[in-house]
Amino acid sequence: MSRGAMSTGIPRYVRPRPDRVGGLTSTGWSILLVVAGVLTVEAASRLGLISTVDLVPVTVMAGRAAELVTDPAFLTRQLLPTLGLIAAGFAAAAVLGVAVGLLLWRSPWWSDALQPYLNIYYAIPTFAVYPILVVLFGTGPVPILLLATAFSVVVIIANALIGFRSVPVAVDKLARANRLGRRAHLTKILLPAAVPDIAAGLRLGLVYATIAVLATEFILATRGLGHFISQAYHTFHTVDMYAGILLICLVALVLNLGVGAVLSRLDWRQR
Repeated sequence: MSRGAMSTGIPRYVRPRPDRVGGLTSTGWSILLVVAGVLTVEAASRLGLISTVDLVPVTVMAGRAAELVTDPAFLTRQLLPTLGLIAAGFAAAAVLGVAVGLLLWRSPWWSDALQPYLNIYYAIPTFAVYPILVVLFGTGPVPILLLATAFSVVVIIANALIGFRSVPVAVDKLARANRLGRRAHLTKILLPAAVPDIAAGLRLGLVYATIAVLATEFILATRGLGHFISQAYHTFHTVDMYAGILLICLVALVLNLGVGAVLSRLDWRQR
């Protein structure tokens, strides 16, 4: 038995996690790590430890990013199209993922048949089909939207299926005994029980949709934030490249916080 367990009489593995470590909460530590990273990059670039061709100060990145978001041409041609594609791809994947998860739950045979493919889906190089989509649909937003939806939908399907399977058999039998219709069964039993797992899948789906949109814009696109970073990289505009990366980080952070806040209100376990 460890010294800590002997002193309290409670094994370490059953003790609740401390609210603070070193006097700081988890949020405090997150902020501290970000500040430390920013100061490190700033000092390394300002002191010449790293060439400004390879890395620029964070203050320079932030200043250029502020200039970009106040530029109407950048907003309409680069940032807003990317945000629109992320939102559309995520919405399509969310609706399709929950619907397919429900259908697979209702059909155990199809669920068992497709489960191996769902398990290995992310081992498949999904981005390899992007050139085919470009040939079929051109270099516009359609291939990017399709790839973002395809890349994010499977994790939502998997989590929705887990959520629907979590409904206790007794509750399901009680619903049948009370002769609940399909719609009432779905809205009063299935969805409330599956919401926590669906929410986890949606959070991951948003991340995957963001990655897919930016990655495909980087590969071959005529506009968008990923295209802007790619152009800056190939033309050695280091400041623009890092400003674009900083904007990506901020966009991803805001989207995750926003979606997380909405989903947390729906998650009955956090009430």
